[in-house]
Amino acid sequence: MRKALLILGVLAALALPAAASAKAPPIICGGACDGGGTGYTGCTSQTASESFGIPYISHVTHYLVVSYCKVNGWITSVGIAAHGCDFQGAAFCSTGAAWQTGGGVGSGFASFTGHATYVGAIGGVPFAGTSVVDVTIGPG
Repeated sequence: MRKALLILGVLAALALPAAASAKAPPIICGGACDGGGTGYTGCTSQTASESFGIPYISHVTHYLVVSYCKVNGWITSVGIAAHGCDFQGAAFCSTGAAWQTGGGVGSGFASFTGHATYVGAIGGVPFAGTSVVDVTIGPG
């Protein structure tokens, strides 16, 4: 009986950290670098996209992906991970410039913008335009 209680206690102790880590955001360095402060600590990415047309017939998706790391809510690294276009059918898209528009490393926030041009046709009727997508990393 004593052995069974000991095993049950060890299993409970092992299950507690696993349950706690399942709820927490991804941590890159844990307690060693959080310094007791507040705000997110870890690395992740954020995506913005815009779509036009009819899927499979004539369709364009323009996207911008920004990856960043924060320690206690302060950005330690940030950059554009991907900027591109996907297109299907009678459509074409070409990415233009993408750049950082505010904040950044040493700040609690950052913002980015990306531009693209697209053309397509649905039922012989052409469409074309410019797409602008913005990613904003908020404070915290």
